[in-house]
Amino acid sequence: MAFDLDKGKRPSERPRPGTHRRLLRSSLMRLRVLTLNVWGLPLGIARHHDARMHAIGEGFAASDADVIALQEVWTAGGRALLAQAGKQAGYSALWHRRAAFGGSGLMVLSRLPIVRREFIRYRLAGLPQRPQHADYYGGKGFAHLDLETAEGPVTFINTHLHAGYTEPGTEDEYRGVRAAQAIELAAYVRGLATPVVAAGDFNSAEGEDAYAILLGLSGLRDLAVSLDRRQPTCLAPHPYRGRQAGPARIDLLLARDGRSHAIDPIALERTFDQALTFSGEPGAYSDHAGVWAEVEITPRAEAGAPAAPDAEALLRAQAALDFGVRRARARRGRELAQAGGGAAAGLLLGAAAGQARQRRRRFLTGSLAGLAGLGLFGGLAAALGSHWVAEDEIAGYAQIREILAGLGAEGPGSVRLRAP
Repeated sequence: MAFDLDKGKRPSERPRPGTHRRLLRSSLMRLRVLTLNVWGLPLGIARHHDARMHAIGEGFAASDADVIALQEVWTAGGRALLAQAGKQAGYSALWHRRAAFGGSGLMVLSRLPIVRREFIRYRLAGLPQRPQHADYYGGKGFAHLDLETAEGPVTFINTHLHAGYTEPGTEDEYRGVRAAQAIELAAYVRGLATPVVAAGDFNSAEGEDAYAILLGLSGLRDLAVSLDRRQPTCLAPHPYRGRQAGPARIDLLLARDGRSHAIDPIALERTFDQALTFSGEPGAYSDHAGVWAEVEITPRAEAGAPAAPDAEALLRAQAALDFGVRRARARRGRELAQAGGGAAAGLLLGAAAGQARQRRRRFLTGSLAGLAGLGLFGGLAAALGSHWVAEDEIAGYAQIREILAGLGAEGPGSVRLRAP
């Protein structure tokens, strides 16, 4: 449905999140899952933060989900509000990382017992010299939780891949980073024997690199595609998104069979997508909509090996890694040139300070000397920092390339990945 269908209705007239069709449980095991990026950014960056967290928490019970995956839960206040709401709605198990920096922003609420909890950081996770692109400081990675069910353990994964910061129609600087994260996650999933449900904000739409690589290498299936329920999760128009922003489907629920159990999608709906009002201002639950799905878990008659990685996905992954290395090297050259300019300016100011000293202009001498020091040492520090960051990034791509080569060895014999 369009975002503004409920605009102008009183809260009591709006459908609550999760008021999608409910299916009667059969003798087979059913699992209901929900994913939502809550846009819980700190420092007042995300509008109506506390009011939205309250509204989201009030929707937990109506969602009727067994397990909920949340992303961008960045503030202590937001974590507390959502955790308390989850407890009141019957979610007895909770996982999250408390740290503001490096904490990942991920949270999972579950009505099922969690018998395993692990967080795996991505090897490549952004650039420290770009604080305005905060992914590096957020601690990108994925949570692996094993849920105890009537059919045995089911692995639930919650993640948030690197965001894109380029304008539409321009080259995505983080294409290689996001692809590397998809490769790492795909390789991890292939090593699991349990049935898997993966949820999150993948920042990659159907047909884009990370999406194609992750599904092609891991065996994960997009439940919305399986059920032909493709609905955008970034909506337009929207009170929290720019006028130029278009619709996109980047919040996904994915699944893969286990060695002894199959997962079949039964239903999928977009949710938490209604228009809200906060203190007379138009708003919503988040700048993303949520996705709810119900899957059926059944024993498999025969334990089969996972399908080989898709040949096209392997080649596409290699091309994306090549792109990432080229961008890292180009960025290093550009930043070294900029740092060199700062150091050169420092030397020139130092020379001017020397001339001012000879002319006994003490104030001017001190000012120029200070600026010279800042320029010289700042330039040297920037040069060393840029070199270290680029070398670490290139080393990271080499490690991901080794993972990809291992996946390629499982694939068809015709697939030959090039050496770097």
